[in-house]
Amino acid sequence: MNKNDFEQIKINSSLLGNILSNMKLGNCDVCHFILEDENVKAFLENDDLVKTTQAFLSNNLNICKTSKKIFMHRNTLLYRIEKIKKLLGLDIRQFDDAVTMHIILTIANFNQK
Repeated sequence: MNKNDFEQIKINSSLLGNILSNMKLGNCDVCHFILEDENVKAFLENDDLVKTTQAFLSNNLNICKTSKKIFMHRNTLLYRIEKIKKLLGLDIRQFDDAVTMHIILTIANFNQK
């Protein structure tokens, strides 16, 4: 990958935010379906899991970097990631599941506004 490829990824990432900010989430069937899922609700109501996930995503799915950043033992972080996996069926250590989680958090964030 070259620098232009990374710039395109940045543009695409911010594109999701722009699309969601311009949508009326009340009319978005997919958004409603995601936010009404009982497991997603349980996840979003657990501040520790949400903050851990946000930190993990912000630190590029890096266990060591995340645990240092949030002052948490590495094993505790891994335990929480496993808890998320059991609750949602998403292993956020895997890129595709991390993207799905990022979308869930983005939708939840825009829904709160």
